[in-house]
Amino acid sequence: MNDRRLEGLRRRQANSLGFLLIRCGQLFNERGIAGVNAEAGRPVLREAHTKLLPHLQAPDGVRITELARVLGVTKQAVQPLVAELAEAGVVRVEADPADARARRVSLTAHGVDAMLHGTGVLERIERELQPRLKRGEVEKLKMMLRGLLGVLEAG
Repeated sequence: MNDRRLEGLRRRQANSLGFLLIRCGQLFNERGIAGVNAEAGRPVLREAHTKLLPHLQAPDGVRITELARVLGVTKQAVQPLVAELAEAGVVRVEADPADARARRVSLTAHGVDAMLHGTGVLERIERELQPRLKRGEVEKLKMMLRGLLGVLEAG
C-alpha cells in the first residue's frame, strides 16, 4: 500500500466530523458493551442489539418493518435480534392494533431497566475518561452534540 496515500487518508479522517463521530461512537460502544457483559458475567449484549435499542423507545413501540427500514436491513435480519431481546425479556412483540398482520416491538419494564443500567455503564466510562480531558470540555462537547443530534433527528 502507498504510505503517502494512507497518510492522506488519515489526515482527511482526522478532519472529518463524520469519521470522528463514528469512530468515537464505535469505541465508546465497544467499551459499553464490554462493561455490560462484564457486569453480567456473560455475553448478554451485542453490537447488533445496540443498533435496535434507540429505536424502541416510542411508547407505542415500533413495527418490525420500520426497524428494518431505519436500519437498512431486511425484516428477516431484524427478526432474530428482536427474538433474542424478547427471550431476554427486554422487549415484547405484539400484533399491531392498526394491522393484525404487522408486529410491534416495545420495551418491557425490564427493558427500560436494562437500558437505564446500560446508560449507567456509559456514564461510568465518561467519568473514567473525564480526568484525561481538559476541564469543561466534556460539558461543552455534550452541549454541541445535543445540538447536532437535534439537527440530525429533524432531518
